[in-house]
Amino acid sequence: MQENQLFIINSDILPGVYEKVIAAKRLLRSGDSATIQEACKKVKLSRSAFYKYKDKVFDYSSQEKGKMLTLMLLLRHSPGILSDILNSVAAIKGNIITINQTIPIMDTASITITIDTNTMDISPDELVKLLQSAKGCKKVEIVGME
Repeated sequence: MQENQLFIINSDILPGVYEKVIAAKRLLRSGDSATIQEACKKVKLSRSAFYKYKDKVFDYSSQEKGKMLTLMLLLRHSPGILSDILNSVAAIKGNIITINQTIPIMDTASITITIDTNTMDISPDELVKLLQSAKGCKKVEIVGME
């Protein structure tokens, strides 16, 4: 089995902890809970379980459009690498909403990119594979989807 594959699974067969994580994330997103501790208390979930799964469990609705995808990338610090990544996203009709870059340390920069996937030609999983194959890209990971 490949690492970081995405699956759509009916929640009926999953442990309840995953639904509680989703419920807590919804409370935080809507503003009904101001803190993670408050959201976890409302859904009867330990904070440690929330932190364990928060970046691995996402809500999905096939009826919704205009989803946001947040990616974390580790890129070699070299001219043109970030530009190539941005051009790859544009080529598949992804609309970049935000870009945050850290100061490069030991020849590696951490980049967080949020992309509106409404008009993308490929799936988020395919985008990850595309970017991982880009010259100078050391790592790509999905950190959030809305």
